[in-house]
Amino acid sequence: MSQVPKEMKFLLFGRGSKWHAKIAMVHMCLGVLCLVLGIISAALNRALGFGATNWLLLTIAFFVWGLWAWLCAYFAAK
Repeated sequence: MSQVPKEMKFLLFGRGSKWHAKIAMVHMCLGVLCLVLGIISAALNRALGFGATNWLLLTIAFFVWGLWAWLCAYFAAK
C-alpha cells in the first residue's frame, strides 16, 4: 500500500491521529457503558431509559463508530 500524500492527509484525517485515537477510546468506553446498562435493564426486566434491545443496538453502533475512528487514527499515523 502506498503512502498518503501530505496534502491529502489533512483532507482525509483533518484533526490528526491523536484526536482520532482519543475519540475511538471514548466511543469504546461509551459502548461498554451501554452494554452494562443493557445487561442491567434485561436483568431487572425494566426499561432504563431504553429497553434492553435498544441498549444493545446502541452498543453495536458505538463499537462500529469507535472502530472507524481507530482505523482513521491508524491510517493517519501511517
